[in-house]
Amino acid sequence: MWIVEDNFAGTATSVRWDAVGAGAMLSDGNRVASASNLSPTLIGRGARSTAPKTSGKWYVELRSLLFRPDRCYCGFDIGADQDLFSAAPADFIGPASMAATTPKTDSSEAVTVDAGGTPVTLGAGDAIALALDLDAGKLWIGALPPWKHAVSWHDGADPATGTGAQFTGLPAGDYFLFCCLTANDAADFNSLEIPERTQGRPPSGFAIW
Repeated sequence: MWIVEDNFAGTATSVRWDAVGAGAMLSDGNRVASASNLSPTLIGRGARSTAPKTSGKWYVELRSLLFRPDRCYCGFDIGADQDLFSAAPADFIGPASMAATTPKTDSSEAVTVDAGGTPVTLGAGDAIALALDLDAGKLWIGALPPWKHAVSWHDGADPATGTGAQFTGLPAGDYFLFCCLTANDAADFNSLEIPERTQGRPPSGFAIW
C-alpha cells in the first residue's frame, strides 16, 4: 500500500480588516474581528477589508471562533456603504451565518448561503470558503473541514468551470470583504477570523485575496 502525503501548507493571505472606522474590536494583526454585548438588546458590530477588488477571480476563507446561531454574516459589501453598526446588514452579498470552533448550542449549524435560502450544514470548526468571480458576476460558497485542503462547494458547484454559483448577476463595483457580528443575550461574544494562511486550495483560475 502506498501512502501519499499532501505537503500543501496553505498560502499566506494579505487581506485584513480595516481598523479605520471599524465597528468591531480587531486583534491578531487585524485578522480577527470581535464584538461583545452587555445587554439583551440586539446590536451589530461590523468590519470591512482595507482594500476592495473590482475585477478578477478571488478566493478567501473565513472562520468563526465563537458565535450564536444566525448571529454572524460574512461576505461582501459593495461600495463600502454598509453600516458597520447595524444589527443586520442591508447592503450585503454572502452567507448569513457561520460555523464555530466551539458552538454554544450544537455541533453543527445550517447556514443560509444563497438568495433562495438554500442551507448548507457546517460542522464545528469548518471554515466558509468564498470564490468570487467579479468578471462573470458570480459567487460560490463552500465548506472547508479542519485539516482538509479540498473545499466542498455547495450543491456540487464548480467555480473552476463557472457552474452552480449561489449568487449570479452581481453588479460591477468595489467589493470589500465584510463581516457583521450581531449579538444579544447579555455578555455574548462573537469573533470572526481571516486565517493567516488559507487552508484550502483555490479553484483553478482563482487567486488568493
